[in-house]
Amino acid sequence: MTPKNILDLAVENPDGPYNLAEYQQNESIGYLLKRCFGFLTTAIDKQLAPYDLTHPQFAFLMTLKQQNCSTAAELARETSLDTGATTRMLDRLEAKEIVRRERSLEDRRVIKIVLTDYGKLVVEKMPVIAINVLNQYLQDFDADEISVLKRLLKKFIYEADAIVAEDRL
Repeated sequence: MTPKNILDLAVENPDGPYNLAEYQQNESIGYLLKRCFGFLTTAIDKQLAPYDLTHPQFAFLMTLKQQNCSTAAELARETSLDTGATTRMLDRLEAKEIVRRERSLEDRRVIKIVLTDYGKLVVEKMPVIAINVLNQYLQDFDADEISVLKRLLKKFIYEADAIVAEDRL
């Protein structure tokens, strides 16, 4: 495969909110989102460490519970992890006795992912950590600002989903 010529790169929408002459990485939405995510992940990881859990495990378990996923394939799809990463995550959570794999009674080929009793307790209590971190980081935001921020992020996600679905990149 021959690489594209870098000289052929051009801004596709010169009337868009970003332009080449004024582009600064630290003002980019992607950069700002990544910085916010980094701060939240670090803080949540720090609060979860005494419980031998990580933020990625927290997110994975919340997806398992809130999205009603029951198989590794469903979890991989919902978390945007590849199947290998999903298997490794399940292995770690199974070793911690938070989840277990069970064969489906309806179809023996299907392996269901089930929260253990301890896993149910973990999933019930873990949101306290996220809530405490979010409340601390958002303490200087009023309710309207939080509402606008969430609405704009959802709008961004909706547009990104449409772009990916239509393969417009």
